[in-house]
Amino acid sequence: MIIKNWFIYIAVMIGLAIFAILYIKQSGFIVLFMAAVVPPLYSVVLYAAARRSVKVSFFQKMQSVEKGKKLPVTVCIESRGTISRGCAVVLFLKVNDGLGAYSNTIKKKIFLNSAREEILLFLDPKHCGFFEARVDKIICYHGFSLFRFVARPEAVTSFFVMPKYQEYPISFKLDGEEREGDSDCYSSVKAGNDPSELYDVRYYRPGDRLNCINWKLSAKKKEMIVQDYGFPIACDIAVLIDLMNERDADTIERAMEILYFTAMQMVMAGKLFYVIWKDGHEKKVTRKMVRDEEEVSQMLIEVLQSGMTKYGVPLEELYSAQFEGEYLFGCMFLYAGRKQMEDEVIRDRLRTNAIEFVQVQKGEVC
Repeated sequence: MIIKNWFIYIAVMIGLAIFAILYIKQSGFIVLFMAAVVPPLYSVVLYAAARRSVKVSFFQKMQSVEKGKKLPVTVCIESRGTISRGCAVVLFLKVNDGLGAYSNTIKKKIFLNSAREEILLFLDPKHCGFFEARVDKIICYHGFSLFRFVARPEAVTSFFVMPKYQEYPISFKLDGEEREGDSDCYSSVKAGNDPSELYDVRYYRPGDRLNCINWKLSAKKKEMIVQDYGFPIACDIAVLIDLMNERDADTIERAMEILYFTAMQMVMAGKLFYVIWKDGHEKKVTRKMVRDEEEVSQMLIEVLQSGMTKYGVPLEELYSAQFEGEYLFGCMFLYAGRKQMEDEVIRDRLRTNAIEFVQVQKGEVC
């Protein structure tokens, strides 16, 4: 743009010079001198005054969108003074590929006609994941656009692209033992000793404890009425996902789709379960209890944000050290980026009776 403007400027000056020589006398050269000096001088003055007069920010905070839908992102460009009004601004926005590399660049040109201009861009990510969009640079053209300056504002926003829900030929048939544990989920088939949850109301049977009798209801019914309390269920089944060193975006996406499908199937079956994964940033294991669809969505966001592909320590090693002494009745181990899985070693480290392995490779699931 600047090179083109300088060519135009030089061509105009040459034309004016020829016209002045052929048709205008001494006064024409004064006009020619003014035309040659004023535009560059004016551009230099505006360039020096406006270098710090433009601020860039994102309008939205962190967002989420389903795969296949475009995400609207609004970039705000503010002019801190009237000196920048009317200048041309070219915005360069970069979006990472979900694995940390910034590869996609979006270019947009606007004119600052007011103190605040908003640029609406639509991002179209090809894979699910946790993404960042940042303003790589802005180029501002002032005056006659003979000079420009480049600014690199620290403007970053984040967004999630959720995996698409689709069915896979995978079933998780394990049920927990319904052992008593510390949770807010209760058995539907047996009573317990947790007074915060009422399981059943029934008539008195020999051997029932006196403190379980509902005396007010017994007086009304004129028979002894006993309250059975709830039996809190221990969470002892889990879905583990380990994508150690996996760098193929298609494989990662397929693994997330399988995790999504498996979690939803277990929720619809009324199962209480853990989802276990590595936090690559903190270098530790995250374990989240899942009970309903809302918790499935939150879990997927946390997994996508965890950076688990960056940390090369096997999940079972971290788990055995962090959750020493805890027991899993059964689990599904979903993995990619690993060549060998030693069944007995992993079973021992996870302290589980039954384990199902699901390997996700490029183009297939086995």
